[in-house]
Amino acid sequence: MSAEIDTTTEGGGHPQRRLRDRLSRVAPEPPTSGWRRMVLAVLLVGVGSGAAGAVFWLLLHGVQQLALGAVAPLSADTVAGVPLLRRLLAPAIAGLLCGLAWWWLRRHGGAEPVTTVLRDPDRRLVFARTWFDAVLQTVVVGAGASIGREGAPRQGAAAVATWLSERLRLDRTERRLMVGAAAGAGLAAVYNVPLTGALYVLEVLLVTRRWRAVVAALAVSGIATVTAWPVVGRQPVYPFPTAPVTAGTWVGALVAVPVTALVGIAFARTTSVSRHLTVHRPHLLPVTLTLAGAATGLASWWLPTLPGNGKAVLDAAFVGSLTLLPAALLVAAKPAATASWLWSGAAGGLLTPALATGAATGAVVALLGPYVGLSVSVPQLALVMAVGVLAVTQRAPLFAATFGIELTHPPALLWLVLVLTAVAARALAEAVRRSASARHDRA
Repeated sequence: MSAEIDTTTEGGGHPQRRLRDRLSRVAPEPPTSGWRRMVLAVLLVGVGSGAAGAVFWLLLHGVQQLALGAVAPLSADTVAGVPLLRRLLAPAIAGLLCGLAWWWLRRHGGAEPVTTVLRDPDRRLVFARTWFDAVLQTVVVGAGASIGREGAPRQGAAAVATWLSERLRLDRTERRLMVGAAAGAGLAAVYNVPLTGALYVLEVLLVTRRWRAVVAALAVSGIATVTAWPVVGRQPVYPFPTAPVTAGTWVGALVAVPVTALVGIAFARTTSVSRHLTVHRPHLLPVTLTLAGAATGLASWWLPTLPGNGKAVLDAAFVGSLTLLPAALLVAAKPAATASWLWSGAAGGLLTPALATGAATGAVVALLGPYVGLSVSVPQLALVMAVGVLAVTQRAPLFAATFGIELTHPPALLWLVLVLTAVAARALAEAVRRSASARHDRA
């Protein structure tokens, strides 16, 4: 024991010194690490998240070119031009290889989901395992798996934020904020959607409106998006026609509210059950993922837009090339394909598959419109219903509407249609869920 403490204990020394020593023993640690450290964390996490997004963007396009010979992102035209045997073998081989890799990874602890770490700040994302899992997600999506590609950059960016937070010695609250902000920034970087990335953090991941979280989410997503520009580019992901919004679109939006509420509930239920029933024996993953890949490749013979995260469906819907029968089949086939990959043990996101399912639904309604005297733009109603389904599945209407806007840059009046549809569809879906839950409790 030091001399100073001995003196204090024995009652000697200056009274102010004794008081200060006693307070130093009982005073809690400061709640924050200082604003300068947080500013540095925001800058580094933003740049790291953008770099992670760029890496996964390059990896995805590299795998697509290797697997399918498609230099451009997957579309109906690029997939239809690939020989059937290659379409069948590419996702099957990717499923086999990634199944073997996931078998090994999950036998050695696997990778923690970002949402789990955000719920329990005492848990950590192990950098190597998290990135390895994210790479495997990107490989299967690039080869044609029907799961979202946003899971990998979200996960990779969150791992970067965890590593940086530990080096900067952030406390638990700050580390959780940086991990959540980075997850949204990874999404923002690969899709060039900075505001969407921030809203994903605030409305889906952290579910908060505290000013500190708002500032951090906006700053990290913005920095990440700009960082990824040299690789990803500044243009919207989906070219969208600039035709004016007509009365038919408003009428279609009224139809979209109940339809997207039901389709969104069905999509969420299907994917949730698939994840609950997923293969829990790692040694079966090479078999189940190979079968899922072969089934997806075979189905692409009739539905060329089915493989991949859903971009091909959205492209076809937004340019108006999606016809009635393929669109109707995709309303069921896209969720089924996504569910099969989840059940088989694949990890990945659900954002774009949900958007694609909604877009196919919108195309069906728009194409049926003339039979009942309703003329409505197929691209506009496809976007409206895509946003509606996403709002229901994520339970986040502002995030869904903003995502649709930033992905396509549609006419300004359509922004209002998207927001209103998303809010109404989500509200109706929640009412349906509460009613079903009440009936279940009474039974």
